[in-house]
Amino acid sequence: METEKRRLQTEAALSEGELNFQLLADSIPQLAWMAHSDGWIFWYNRRWYDYTGTTLDEMKGWGWRKVHHPDHVDRVVARVQRSWETGEPWEDTFPLKSREGHWRWFLSRALPVKGQDGEVVRWFGTNTDITELREHQQAADEAREQLATAIEAISEGFAIHDPAD
Repeated sequence: METEKRRLQTEAALSEGELNFQLLADSIPQLAWMAHSDGWIFWYNRRWYDYTGTTLDEMKGWGWRKVHHPDHVDRVVARVQRSWETGEPWEDTFPLKSREGHWRWFLSRALPVKGQDGEVVRWFGTNTDITELREHQQAADEAREQLATAIEAISEGFAIHDPAD
C-alpha cells in the first residue's frame, strides 16, 4: 500500500515537472529544441512550430534542414555534426524561413546534457532571432563608413598644398 502511494506521488511529481518544463519552454522568446546524443531532434517548443509553420513529423531527425536557407545549410550541418561527434557546445548564425516564407537571422546554440558517466545523453538548443540586431549593426557600419569618407573629404579640403607640388 505504501509503495503504491509513493509510486503515485512520484508519477504526479513527474507529470507536474513535465508540465512546468513545457510551460517554461513555450514561454521563452527563443525557438527551442532537444536532440538525442547523436543529434536526432525529437522535440521542439511551441515557438518553433509557430514560427516555421511545421509539425514534429516534418521536423524530427534532420527535417529541420527544410527551413534553413540553402546558402547556409551545408555549413550548418557540417558544424553541428562536428559538435555532436565531439560533444563540444555548438554556436552558429543563419537564416530560417518563417511560415510566411520570409527569412530571419538566428543565433543558434546547443549545449550537451551529460549523464553521470560524463557521456552526452541529449542536446538542448535554442535559436534566438537576431535579425534586428544584424540590421542595426549593418546600419552602424554604413554610418561609420560614410563618416570616415566625409572626414577624409573635409581633411583633403583643408589640406595645405605646397605650391611647388
